[in-house]
Amino acid sequence: MKNVAIILVDGFEEIEAISILDILRRADINTVAVGLEALYIRGAHQLKFEADVEFDKVNFDEYDMIVLPGGLPGAEYLAKSEKLQKVLKDFDAKGKFIGAICAAPWALNTAGVLKNSYTCYPGFEKIVAKNGYVSNSDVVIDKNIITSRGPATAMKFALELVKILEGDGKYTEVKNGLLF
Repeated sequence: MKNVAIILVDGFEEIEAISILDILRRADINTVAVGLEALYIRGAHQLKFEADVEFDKVNFDEYDMIVLPGGLPGAEYLAKSEKLQKVLKDFDAKGKFIGAICAAPWALNTAGVLKNSYTCYPGFEKIVAKNGYVSNSDVVIDKNIITSRGPATAMKFALELVKILEGDGKYTEVKNGLLF
């Protein structure tokens, strides 16, 4: 079974995080909500959420993918977290999958793991500040890095993560079940 860690911090974008968590779990992927600084987290739109586990208690060697929802100020906290940067660099060095949506590619750039092309929330590329190709595609896959634009693309992004981890069959099953 594949293992995915979704990193949550105060100010995360709720639609992105919940869509990704829900869709990956529908695909029978072991998906864990990880609180970067605490178990109890407040989203960008003041929704309260309880993570499954705290970051410092996770053995990331057991995970196949790490995913970062966007939102503000959450994305800034992700970009400035030294312990997260260390894990992102380790994942990239091992060729493990890293996903980021909306403003969260900022953290990937800070860690130096963005490749040649990516996408992010429109206009946010100025903050991401990567000299790669910024696409206006909903989802961009460049080697082990998967990025997406924002709340409206969260389901498409999550389904692409399912396809990467479990293949076309599971992707089609979950997609059809969602009426997507």
